[in-house]
Amino acid sequence: MGLDTAHLEKWIGKTETAEDRLDLWPVKGLMALLDKTPEQWPSEGDALPPTAHWSYFVPRVPQSKIASDGHPVKGDFLPPVPLPRRMWAGSRIRYEAQMPLGEAVTRTARIKSVATKEGRSGLLAFVTVANEYACGGNVALIEEQDLVYRDNPPKDAPTPTPRPAPENPEWSMEIYPDEAQLFRFSAVTLNAHRIHYDYPYVTQEEGYPGLIVHGQLIATFLLEAWQTAQPNATLRAFNFKAMSPAFCGKPLFVEGRHSEQAGQSELWARNSDGGLHMQADAIWE
Repeated sequence: MGLDTAHLEKWIGKTETAEDRLDLWPVKGLMALLDKTPEQWPSEGDALPPTAHWSYFVPRVPQSKIASDGHPVKGDFLPPVPLPRRMWAGSRIRYEAQMPLGEAVTRTARIKSVATKEGRSGLLAFVTVANEYACGGNVALIEEQDLVYRDNPPKDAPTPTPRPAPENPEWSMEIYPDEAQLFRFSAVTLNAHRIHYDYPYVTQEEGYPGLIVHGQLIATFLLEAWQTAQPNATLRAFNFKAMSPAFCGKPLFVEGRHSEQAGQSELWARNSDGGLHMQADAIWE
């Protein structure tokens, strides 16, 4: 059975605008789960950290509109793709200006594209959402998010082997994501997707071997390691793509090296066997 692409494409161009305030408490929660001491937490008026915008404009739909997987039901802003699994596959982020904590911010989200195809694992649908964050009347951050929808694989389908990660990093940070850290990140982003906290669901319903580390959390770890390696750099763009799931309780290595071109860095996250979880790049000055 195919997907009604023409019907899904009717959502292209749909927009949604909302306002929020860059309150301190979500950032403090994020800093705490990243194991930073209170002396390292930002104060009101400081710039919002690079991935902390994901703690605002979070899903606040009524509980009756939460689907069985924990996501909001589809068909309102996002197109009603009739496939059960959804993954945030990656983002392309441009940092145009700082967003001071405590300030009001407006986000305009737009469905940029919808596409479907037949993949090796079955039907796939791709939805790209373009987001603009405006602060003080100026666009401060632009992000395009790629969402991928697919069918459930057969129960006996083997877990795909990740492709090899790059070698010879210039910096490397080892992390052990545990249940409490995944829960706290879900809380600070109001992410109710059950694959991150519901072990019976993720193993029995979706067939994974364990709880899945949020892609946004891995991306945050990547930038943490990058910023530690070059603390005086100013980030201008950050792009990442999820390659394979990372699982709770397994060591995660976030690494990187500078590219030959000045002001660019290659980043990646891998497991202890060298399998690639995420690839990314940072543009800076």
